[in-house]
Amino acid sequence: MSVAAQSCPSPVVLNVRVLADALNNKQNSPRTCASPSSVCPSPHRSIIVNDGNSLFLNRSTGQNHLNKTISSAHSFNSFFEPEEWKPDKENRADTRTSYSPGKNKKGMRRALSERMRPAKLDIPEIARLASLTKTAEFTNVSEQAASGHNVNVHQHETDQYAVASKKGCKDRMEDFYTASVKFAGDTKQQAFFGVFDGHGGKHAAEFAAANLGRHISAVLSKEDSSSYVEDAIRRAYTNADNEFINQHLSSGACAVSVSVKDGRMVVANIGDCKAVLCRDSKAESLSTIHRASSQEERQRIEKLGGMVDCYNGTWRVQGTLAVTRSLGDANLKRWISAEPSTRAIRITHDCKFLILASDGLWDQMTDQEVVDCVRKVLFKAGEPKSRPGISSTSKLNALNELIRIACQRGNRDDITVMIVPLDVFTS
Repeated sequence: MSVAAQSCPSPVVLNVRVLADALNNKQNSPRTCASPSSVCPSPHRSIIVNDGNSLFLNRSTGQNHLNKTISSAHSFNSFFEPEEWKPDKENRADTRTSYSPGKNKKGMRRALSERMRPAKLDIPEIARLASLTKTAEFTNVSEQAASGHNVNVHQHETDQYAVASKKGCKDRMEDFYTASVKFAGDTKQQAFFGVFDGHGGKHAAEFAAANLGRHISAVLSKEDSSSYVEDAIRRAYTNADNEFINQHLSSGACAVSVSVKDGRMVVANIGDCKAVLCRDSKAESLSTIHRASSQEERQRIEKLGGMVDCYNGTWRVQGTLAVTRSLGDANLKRWISAEPSTRAIRITHDCKFLILASDGLWDQMTDQEVVDCVRKVLFKAGEPKSRPGISSTSKLNALNELIRIACQRGNRDDITVMIVPLDVFTS
């Protein structure tokens, strides 16, 4: 072997040395960005981590307070003083990452860490928050536990009504309610109450709670004869439905409402929300349940060319929706009607109180069970006299007992219950 051959390193050794020299030069040289649009890995990664921590701290320290503020001040346009309704907007951070099959696990973790995005940040709309604080007297429209976290039972009460609601197993509460009472002199009282049960999202129920009263007030102001009141309210439901459909938002809502004026009340409902009257000590249903299990409703839908089938024991329209009437549900509007069932009643002295509730209550308790439970709490001393003293505490206790029984019997849905004593509206 020649000397030249002995002193000449092998190609493998040369390659290793060249690679080592290249790595040393790379480590000793400063990192620069070739252009403003290029990315420097280390500084960029540290900025993301710092921003992510600060966003997380802001969210963890301020989010609960923000949610409580919205929930406690969530007053929309009242039945008498409407304002423009706008849906919530959610900004979702892009958290998508890429994956190359040829990379090893360590390389993949590095790629994922470099592509991390800050946590989602909910930025309130200042104008919307400001409008929510405008609460008219005797008026409250509330979204129950909008965030769906850290809230058990929402309660609200006045001398004229009380309401309680509890979120079910969904990520977000989709029940809403509205209540407006206006006194015009010593003998004339006007009121509007409603409970709205959303499905497929909260927007339809939120819109109905904010705007249905306005539509009903508008049509009633044009009617001089009480014989046309029920027709006017049916028109108001349809008008509200058309307005929501034009918002191009998904979701739908069942609803039950009662309009009170001059000693008379008109109850309207669509879907499976219901109103029950306590007349003396007997329960009297004032609503018609609109579900696909109803033969009359099935025939109506099939006549329109729709399909109603039974899936796992539940009848559904087009294989999806169990109710046959609702607000919203634009994709099924060819078959799903927004025309409510109505019932007009004169309020007399034997009308004690009215219960409005979503199906979370009625699926677990009969009408008479609900009335008996409320009477047991309200009138512990026995049969009520001509004007029983129904305290705010007793109304809330009665509602809490109803919710407790429904949950004990297996309810997993959102549940909202409202009680309206009728003695103040007696003609």
